[in-house]
Amino acid sequence: MADKFDKMMEKFLKPVSDLQGRVKDSLYFLREDGCFVFSHGYYHPTPGYFIGKIIYYPLATGDSDIWGRRYQAMHKAWIDGEHVAIMNDVQIVKQYEVDPSLDPDKPRPLVADYTLEFPLKDFVGYFDPARSLELCQEMHPETVKPWAAQTAELMEFPPDKMGVTGSLAYGKIEEEDMDFDVIFMGNLEENLRVRNQLHRYSEEPARKVFEFGRYWPIRIYHNGFLLCPFFVYENWEDVPLAEAEVSVIERDVTVIGTIVDDTHNAYLPIILELKDVILNGKARDNLRVICYDGSIRGEYWEGERIWLEGRLLRIADRGGEYDAVAVDISFNISKKKPDQYPI
Repeated sequence: MADKFDKMMEKFLKPVSDLQGRVKDSLYFLREDGCFVFSHGYYHPTPGYFIGKIIYYPLATGDSDIWGRRYQAMHKAWIDGEHVAIMNDVQIVKQYEVDPSLDPDKPRPLVADYTLEFPLKDFVGYFDPARSLELCQEMHPETVKPWAAQTAELMEFPPDKMGVTGSLAYGKIEEEDMDFDVIFMGNLEENLRVRNQLHRYSEEPARKVFEFGRYWPIRIYHNGFLLCPFFVYENWEDVPLAEAEVSVIERDVTVIGTIVDDTHNAYLPIILELKDVILNGKARDNLRVICYDGSIRGEYWEGERIWLEGRLLRIADRGGEYDAVAVDISFNISKKKPDQYPI
């Protein structure tokens, strides 16, 4: 007999075949063993696989309830009554502990060393963001329905191009957070306009979000809920890195540069274009940055000078061939003050 969990999964899940081989960012998947896995970005180099992370795994003593079953989060934990973020380097170790079928000796994606590849055949289905938003509004008319309406109005964004991720992907409101994890699935111009509006709103004291010990520059409080944005490309031809070929030039490099293009700073992966670049102490031409740490979406902006450590890669995609530095984790990238500029 199906329990509440099974009934809700049947209601929300869509077959993986509906994706037609194109996995976008911020999708939740349910694996046959009960794990919830989150997709990262659009670069999925191995046919039949996608790159991502286990987000929740079944655990009898877990501190999360998902429709009557106990789960443990991989990315955050309750410590002494406080929600604490778990960093990527700790998460990746735990992924292997939770799933013995994962081979720690298998090379991880070159652009995102803290992610793993998962075979699509192992999944029961995925949660379509737009469909999940529609179902959540029906299930939670006093919360999610006004959240969606107010967000669309505030951002002047088409409601039919919005979706949800996080626990709302499978219909669950985390009452201790009251987050509206909304996905804006617009074209480049629409998403940029929303990003810029959020950044302006986030400067208002009443809207500022401080969470996990830091300020979040494109999250805002609005009418009692936390608007937590995710951005997904509406048009596949606008997606950087899709169907790319990637090779390593050098494993460990240090780079300083000034951001000249921040168009993709709120997506995952975060992509920045740098000028006035110094790589390992030597000046060089413009260079791109690719970062798969979603915690810094909206953090770095045009005109800022930044320092970073990562891998120097050669990338060939639809936009041509270029060099880029892959940064895996937030503490390997930071802003430099004007008096520190080495130029």
